[in-house]
Amino acid sequence: MNPQAIQILFFKDLFLSRWALFGYLIGGLLSALVTCLPGQTFGFIGFILIVTVTIAAGIHLIGMLLLSEPIEMTRTFIMSLPVSLLDYSIAKISVVLVAFLIPWVGMLACLTVLTFIVPGAKAGVLVLIVLLFMFMMGGFSLQLVTAVITQSVGWTIVMVVLGNVLFNLFAKFVNEHPVIAEIAKGDSIAWPPVVLQILAVEAIVVIAAIAFAFVWQSRRRDLV
Repeated sequence: MNPQAIQILFFKDLFLSRWALFGYLIGGLLSALVTCLPGQTFGFIGFILIVTVTIAAGIHLIGMLLLSEPIEMTRTFIMSLPVSLLDYSIAKISVVLVAFLIPWVGMLACLTVLTFIVPGAKAGVLVLIVLLFMFMMGGFSLQLVTAVITQSVGWTIVMVVLGNVLFNLFAKFVNEHPVIAEIAKGDSIAWPPVVLQILAVEAIVVIAAIAFAFVWQSRRRDLV
């Protein structure tokens, strides 16, 4: 493994995606602010915007940083340099993850702060927010591993659509769950067993998908 080569490839892609990252970060922060406007309508609109920004950021970054390289022959050029398959795989998957986490963390942090400073906001809703954000992270991880395995825009889009459908079902489930709904309406934060169990499953999905993506990509022999 060549740490210097990994660093160069990582920052090269991060630099090339800087404007997209900036746009998604600003869009995500503005969406989070919309949820704090008076009225349930604005809260719903802000939530939809947050989900939209997250989905758009995920598929755009995967397409731009991962799936477009074989089409544009960029990968052929990179692999002609003194770069190993392992170096390329670590740098490529790492930069996609970091690029997605920038707006994801920004929106989650903004909502967390707003929960404690906006008059009338219920601190308990933060539990629901974390559950939903972790589910979106899980969906992105599955999209990433699908793109790595199939190298197909079509199959990745299928996973995006499936993830969106499952997210809506999950959001309905947690909103209607008596324990979680009660916490979301309260002024204090609590982490009952059911919440911790859901978070554990979400974390396992994220870790397993990312680990499998690294292993699969590093063992490929036909990257070019």
